[in-house]
Amino acid sequence: MKNVILSNRALVFLALSLLLTLHMHFDRLPIWIVLGAVGSLLWRAGIHYGRLASPHWSIKGGLVLLGFTGIYLTYGRDLSIESMVSLLVAGFALKPLEVEKRSDSYVLLFLCFLLIGLHFLFERGPLDYLWVIAITLVILTTQITINQSVIPKHESGNENLRVNNAHWQALSLFLKALPLAAFLFFVLPRLAPLWVLNTPTSDGVIGLSDSMSPGQIAQLGKSDDLAFRVRFNSVVPPLKDQYWRALVLDYFDGESWNQRYRPEINWNSNRVGKNSSEDVFIGYEVLLEPHDENWLFSLGAARPKTANVGLSEDGRLVSQHAIRSQYQYSVISNLKAGSQKESLGAPASSAYLQIPAQGNERSQAFARALKDKFQSVDDFTQALRLFFNGNEFYYTLSPGELDSENTIDEFLFKSQKGFCAHFAGSLVYLMRSVGVPARVVVGYLGVEENPVANYYSVYQYNAHAWVEIWQEGRGWQKIDPTGWVAPERIEQGLEQAVQREFVGFSTSLPWLKSIRDQMNAFNYYWNDWMLSYKGGAQQKLLDGVFGKRSELELILVLLGCFFSVLAIGFLFMFIDFKGTRLSNEQRVLALYKAQLKKSGINVLPSTSLSHMSEQAVAYNPNLKAEITTIRHVFERSLYVNPESLMTKSERLYLKKAILLLAKKLNNKGR
Repeated sequence: MKNVILSNRALVFLALSLLLTLHMHFDRLPIWIVLGAVGSLLWRAGIHYGRLASPHWSIKGGLVLLGFTGIYLTYGRDLSIESMVSLLVAGFALKPLEVEKRSDSYVLLFLCFLLIGLHFLFERGPLDYLWVIAITLVILTTQITINQSVIPKHESGNENLRVNNAHWQALSLFLKALPLAAFLFFVLPRLAPLWVLNTPTSDGVIGLSDSMSPGQIAQLGKSDDLAFRVRFNSVVPPLKDQYWRALVLDYFDGESWNQRYRPEINWNSNRVGKNSSEDVFIGYEVLLEPHDENWLFSLGAARPKTANVGLSEDGRLVSQHAIRSQYQYSVISNLKAGSQKESLGAPASSAYLQIPAQGNERSQAFARALKDKFQSVDDFTQALRLFFNGNEFYYTLSPGELDSENTIDEFLFKSQKGFCAHFAGSLVYLMRSVGVPARVVVGYLGVEENPVANYYSVYQYNAHAWVEIWQEGRGWQKIDPTGWVAPERIEQGLEQAVQREFVGFSTSLPWLKSIRDQMNAFNYYWNDWMLSYKGGAQQKLLDGVFGKRSELELILVLLGCFFSVLAIGFLFMFIDFKGTRLSNEQRVLALYKAQLKKSGINVLPSTSLSHMSEQAVAYNPNLKAEITTIRHVFERSLYVNPESLMTKSERLYLKKAILLLAKKLNNKGR
């Protein structure tokens, strides 16, 4: 039976399953794979209709070689999740050229199931789960249709009925599997998913990198991708305190800033620094989107409350592993405490005073001349602020490129148009030119409230860079030169600072904003619950359902529940609660038997059609012609040619003939 040729309907369902599966990965696949899949399906359609020949093995081999070459040219030698999924999809797209028989179709169906599972490597929102369920039902329907395509028609009824049954059977199988799936999810220990591999992903990478060029953060300012969500345990800090620290950049090569100095990381830090009686402590939980790096985001002087999260000497939170899936962690911060008041060591001092040996001479001369007039660091800083305020500096998301080798000189004395990275980088350079240790801090500034779920979102367009300078006895002091030029960015947010260039959500319609908030809230609750349901939360649920029990008792109870669920599942699978479904012809025959019995003829359930006819003729010989006609119609439909099914008009005619015959038989009885 494995070599049975597939029916037209089975091939259509197979093509639909393939297209829906490809659609799940469409936005992350190279365009040539999508075009190849469409071409493969069109070629297979041409084979089916006899207009094209099946490809020779040499052509198939050439297509496979082209697929490997395309993957190499697209992704290079770097292995990533995207490259491996694309390679699998490329082979999947060529498989229809080989599908002719049922055994071939099973391979394609199993690949469909595998690929929809791989979708969760990239997306795990509630709508993604619903979409996967819908496609799973289509694939199950396809599998049932393929199995039915080899069943003789006289054994399975008409084709439309079989198709409807395939839909319902697929839904029935899915519903029967739900109890077991729910048991596995809620009861069994939540292990890390198998796809948490040490493999990089470019699809999940969003936002900041460990280097900063003048226009890089400006490009992030044009992106409305989500960076992370945060829920505050108490008060929400004002905008001026919403500086989400991620990276500290120390090395400048003349064009971009990078992170070369690697301070020590304390993996057992659980005490929050205290500064004075004005300390402001806040707690919050962050739900972070994947970015394929190990840095985390925090406010002020932060301390982690989550395991495997450390605190570096430069005030950053870091994870022991790269964030390649959504990650949730808790933090407590002191918004008023400074970072590191002790003296800088020699390595740190050298790192935070580094500038290239050549280039930007005009900026260095300007800084030194200004420092000669203003000796103290505070006065020098104020003088720089007056310089930025007194010139026509312009804050924009489209500052243009700095073409010369002296990028600092060109920005300060020529273009004077820039985003936060331009202002932060130039200020650090000027500070270092006069011997003041300084560094660039990169992260995000601001949040967007969702009043429905009482959480806050930070988007890529909130990306920001600011400055920290070292002062003996005072530690690192935050300075944001962007606020000197565009104070509305610090006080009111990016939307007010660059209204014409803002790419985030903005509307004057309350109902539209309400719909967006509701959808985002649902997505947040879903992800928060999915990530939080493990460990203590799972134990709390089990205690609530089964009560406080010892480990052995709990294991025995869970095993009992597990086998009970299996038993119920098998019960629903093997017991036909609806009974055998009769065909239209069988229903008419049952009506015939019932009417004869009602007329006084002794018709048993096992009585054959010919014997019933003989009994009816013996009961009333005058109705032999009508009885014989009814018998011949039944024999033609049920026995002689099972594929010659009755039409609706024929069934109605036969029912009327049976009822009229029964009426005549009853009159004879009277």
